[in-house]
Amino acid sequence: MKKIKPNCGPSSVAHLLGIDVEKSMALFAENNPKRYGSARWQGRSYVADCVSVLKQYGRIEEIAGRGSLKSFVENHTTATGEYLIRVGDHFIAIKNQKVYDNWFDGADPADCKWSRKRVTHAYRFTAKTVEQDDFSARLERSRKAGLAIQAAA
Repeated sequence: MKKIKPNCGPSSVAHLLGIDVEKSMALFAENNPKRYGSARWQGRSYVADCVSVLKQYGRIEEIAGRGSLKSFVENHTTATGEYLIRVGDHFIAIKNQKVYDNWFDGADPADCKWSRKRVTHAYRFTAKTVEQDDFSARLERSRKAGLAIQAAA
């Protein structure tokens, strides 16, 4: 059996952000270089750091519900919601009421190996939406870029 690195935190964050795991691990290292900057780091992470990385890319709010993973998904998630869940010592992303982590890609919560584990931390994640800026803001950025080019010449 293939040994899977202990990178469930970065894997779950990667699933929520829609990026690959290596990029997610780089985000952890940028966010907290003292803890995650070592070349020997395999991916073990903490709740606060997962939340901190996700806050940069959207809104994250704690959910009060607890229980087993299976009952939590049934009772506290929505069909289109995205969640960061910690069961025991393991992080899981829930998207569309399916389990995503470093073991599963879209498993049913009742069929995964953590279905009976107790949820210890739960967060709802909402990705930032890109808002169209108005014409004056774009014009101002363009003017500043032009001035910077003139100053460099």
